[in-house]
Amino acid sequence: MVVDLLRPGSTPISQDKIRFFEFLLDQKLLEEHLRYPNPEPSATDLIVEFLSVDVSNDIRDGPATFDHVSMSPLQSLHSSCRPNISRKQLALKVLALKVASSLNWNLDTFEAKLTPFIQRQLLQDLVFMAADGAFSVPPQEISINIIQKPHMQFALTLYHRWILRYPAKAAFTEKFAKLPFMHFPSIPLEKTYPPMNLNMEKILKMNENDCIQSIKYLEEVIAYYDSHGNINEPLQIRVPVMDTFTHMTEDMHNMVHNWDAGSVYVSQYELLMQIHFDLCYNYFFYGHHEKAKKHILGCRKNQKLLEYEKSKGYGHGQYDKVPWGNLNYASVSEDDILGYIRALNMGQDLLDEDKFLLQRLRESVTNDYKGIIAIFQADNLSREIPMIHRQLIELDIQAAASTSPVSVPKDLMIRVSALNAVRYTLEGGLPSTFPDFLNKLNTVGVKFFDILFWALAPVLVSNLSEDDWNKLRMFFLHLATSSQCRLPIDGIDEYLEKHVGDRASEIRTKLICEEHLKAIIIDQINIEDKNMDIPCELLANSWDTTDFEYNAPELDIGRLKKRLVEASSTEDVRICLVQLATMSPSLPLWKHNPYCKPIGNLRVSLAALPRAFLQDFCAVMSGAAQARLEAGDARSALSLLSEIESEARNQLADDNDPVLFGLCRALAWEMLLLQVNLLLSEWPHHRLNATVLTNKCKAAIAAADSDADAPRSQVVLGARLGLLNMCEWELGANAGAGAGADAAANAAGVAAALCAACAELQRGKGMRKLPRRLWDHVLNTFNNSIGCQKRLKHTSHHLSLNYADHCIQNLRPYDLVVQGLREPLAISVVLSLLAKIYNVLVDDPSMELVVEYTELWPNNIANINSYKPRDVLESLIELLERSLKLYPYNSSWLRLYGDAEMAAGRHAAALRRYLCALSVGSQHFATRAPDEDGLVRRAARCCQTLAAPTQAAALCQLPGEPDYTRAFKCLTEKIANAADSMDAYYGCLWNNTLLEVSIATHARRGETGRRARAITAIGALELNANNSDEIQREAAAGRRARLLRALTDQYVC
Repeated sequence: MVVDLLRPGSTPISQDKIRFFEFLLDQKLLEEHLRYPNPEPSATDLIVEFLSVDVSNDIRDGPATFDHVSMSPLQSLHSSCRPNISRKQLALKVLALKVASSLNWNLDTFEAKLTPFIQRQLLQDLVFMAADGAFSVPPQEISINIIQKPHMQFALTLYHRWILRYPAKAAFTEKFAKLPFMHFPSIPLEKTYPPMNLNMEKILKMNENDCIQSIKYLEEVIAYYDSHGNINEPLQIRVPVMDTFTHMTEDMHNMVHNWDAGSVYVSQYELLMQIHFDLCYNYFFYGHHEKAKKHILGCRKNQKLLEYEKSKGYGHGQYDKVPWGNLNYASVSEDDILGYIRALNMGQDLLDEDKFLLQRLRESVTNDYKGIIAIFQADNLSREIPMIHRQLIELDIQAAASTSPVSVPKDLMIRVSALNAVRYTLEGGLPSTFPDFLNKLNTVGVKFFDILFWALAPVLVSNLSEDDWNKLRMFFLHLATSSQCRLPIDGIDEYLEKHVGDRASEIRTKLICEEHLKAIIIDQINIEDKNMDIPCELLANSWDTTDFEYNAPELDIGRLKKRLVEASSTEDVRICLVQLATMSPSLPLWKHNPYCKPIGNLRVSLAALPRAFLQDFCAVMSGAAQARLEAGDARSALSLLSEIESEARNQLADDNDPVLFGLCRALAWEMLLLQVNLLLSEWPHHRLNATVLTNKCKAAIAAADSDADAPRSQVVLGARLGLLNMCEWELGANAGAGAGADAAANAAGVAAALCAACAELQRGKGMRKLPRRLWDHVLNTFNNSIGCQKRLKHTSHHLSLNYADHCIQNLRPYDLVVQGLREPLAISVVLSLLAKIYNVLVDDPSMELVVEYTELWPNNIANINSYKPRDVLESLIELLERSLKLYPYNSSWLRLYGDAEMAAGRHAAALRRYLCALSVGSQHFATRAPDEDGLVRRAARCCQTLAAPTQAAALCQLPGEPDYTRAFKCLTEKIANAADSMDAYYGCLWNNTLLEVSIATHARRGETGRRARAITAIGALELNANNSDEIQREAAAGRRARLLRALTDQYVC
């Protein structure tokens, strides 16, 4: 192994690998290398290396580049059209031709292994050598002296054959090529794939003049050999071999090839057979079938003459017959010739072959289904036509019978369906799995079985295998026993005698034996007994027993308990309780319902009541309200509690009982909590009286502060959230904080602090710093040194404050307040606070979160290492998700959401939020957004991170002061990302400086196509620098809207 010492870490070079320049130094090495069974590199690889080494490795001969080799005196006559070829290039071209001669000049091999560029270059080099350097591309008019040379004829014939074959070969390759994805601005994504036939049409139109010239030349070659040839002494054409081409050395100044070298000849019949086939191939591809028939006949004729010549012992050495695949020149095979004969519908005339059933089927369809029955009957025996074709024909006939003006026999559709059912049976199918069969059977009735046996008759009398008989037996058993078919089994002998004749008994025995036949006939399923006696009880609609008397109080109590458990209305509960009270139950009535769990703290108040109807009624109704609340129906729960309160107040009016008064107070607090829940869950379209609810919330907070019949902490929290969301900030701020030991009480303090902050902003004092109490509450929430506390994450904004006590203790006070925020100003205050905390913790201007009111919070945090920015960012994103579901068109929040996503490293999501904010703030890009400069700069950063530099450069021109630094970096960045669609965005650029940089960049890279598109874009009339300011503004506005809408379609929609 050899390693380049000047390039450490390079891949070792195998000592067995032969480099291309070694073939230049040793003229025998190439022939020895190609003698190996599987040479490495292969022959075609050598051709590619010889013809592309100058380009790929940029090899030049320095001063000797224009020191050309003199080939012959004839060269001076055509020096004006002679290509500039260096000595090294000429030597490599000679080596490539030597390798091509070892492949017998087989175009099939060249087309399969070489690129079109290498193919054309190789054949032009052959023409160049044969013309002694006169030309490489044959002109339309060639001198007679040149064309009469045999080697010149060989080279031109091979070249024009390739010209003739290339469009068809390239079109077939392009047809199955995988299309790339390209995104174009202002075009929906489903239309961004180029049409399938776009490149094919270009290929079909290319070389049109060359094809005409090639056809003309090949026709002249055919005419020449037809006129000069003799059937007894056919002309022989010498084929160039490796020794034909002179190996070039360093001291050679006059290179002359030996065209008489070698003893490989090709008969004129072999040559003409191949030329005729190539012409037929071309005409067939373009749809000129008459001309294709003419040349396939010529090909067939020369094939027969070649076989006759071989039978006389001429040519091809040791072979006794035409060695297809090993001919000295022709690459066509006998199967190819026969295939085109059959494709051109000439098989019956030339090959004495009957038409295939599939071919006959297509002709029948063309001739309005003439003879379709005979074709299907024959196919049932041979089974050549795929079943899917037969089913499609049946559907076409059915459609033609109902809509087409073509006259179709009435019974044709039924007979075709029966024949298809027979074919389906022979493939192992059953009637129940063949929908068309069942549809026709239901439509026609029993008469369809007669047509079915008619279709079966030719198959039954044919030579069937045992497997076919088994399939037919299964088919008939299914017909006889299935409830969907019900074949009249007693008439099967009659059907067989009608359509089969004398063999009916024999065939019926093969289909259904006597034992099976008798079992089917006597089966009760097949017997229709109309006199069967069915008991009247089975025919009655009601299964309840009558005249059954019972007297069991336990059953009545059990029935009432069940009814009480299932009760859903006040009247039902009242009736059940009254009836149960008359039966003197041993336990309190409300304990009969095991699911009766009084809502909130009502259990204590209910337990204090005396044993009476009111206790049972309130307990059962409260349990029903709790069940409705847990099911998410707070309004129904509120209605049930209203019934309890009404019943309690009715009794309180007659008796001034302090226990009953306490129950009414507890009911009022629980109803307040439910009303706040309704306010939050139905926001903003709630149907509550805001004034009444405000008074109730104020009374609950006052009761909590006075400690007289104080409501539970969840009620106080709900009251403060109600005031906060109804913009009663002065009341919420002036009330006491309600601090306590549990989380709900602490959350009430957070809500009071938030009310104070909102009140400050409302009074116009927001120009100074906001109250620090809220800042301290939220900071303590994210302080890791205080202790690890759990957070509750919700994806829905329909939240409930009726958590159990043990659940409340697991929540942070901050979470309880944030989940209940609905008012936009309160949400904005919390968002600004979280954004400020994150900015102070990160201290990175490039990742700063931008939203209003952030400047009103403190600028420093003590013991900053005790906080995690990620926790703050996650809480901010959760609040944004809930808030944007309520207010989706808040551009400030959308901008903040984009900043948060960028800070989290999700640049695609951030770009989507920025585009949404731009769309909302600019009326879908009709005007400029208020904060457009900052938005587009952040969006450009996202595009650059997402490997879309052209989109980023286009966005850099939107600010008032274009960001040229980032734009130039993006335009000059070299990436291999087709999704960026660089040239597709030139229509969205209006800044001439960026377009000029793009043109220079493409020119430096050699990207001529993209450079041309950029030049076209900068040449637009509306971008002329001499235009008025109004025209330039209109052009910029139109391109700006097109750019932003295209990006929105790609990243948002």
